[in-house]
Amino acid sequence: MKKILLLIGLLTFASFSGCGYKEGVSTASAKSYLYFTGHTDDALVSIDKGTKFSVDNGKNNQYAVKPGKHIIEIYKNDSLITKREIFVSDGISKEIEVQ
Repeated sequence: MKKILLLIGLLTFASFSGCGYKEGVSTASAKSYLYFTGHTDDALVSIDKGTKFSVDNGKNNQYAVKPGKHIIEIYKNDSLITKREIFVSDGISKEIEVQ
């Protein structure tokens, strides 16, 4: 009888320990954001010498980038009008003014 109770106790303990508490830290992926203000009509933007793309004006139009240092180039009529080196921290939105 003692052996059966001991076996039941061990099986109960083993089943509860298998469903135990999981420890760890979960973090979101690192992202930062850029948004453009000013005269964005007909402006094309290149980030880190990448493909040029048009941007929309305002804080509601944000573009995700990795945190860190970036080179922003702004073109109008195929002419480079602005070239800036910026640094953005994780989770930060940075304004880039187009003139």
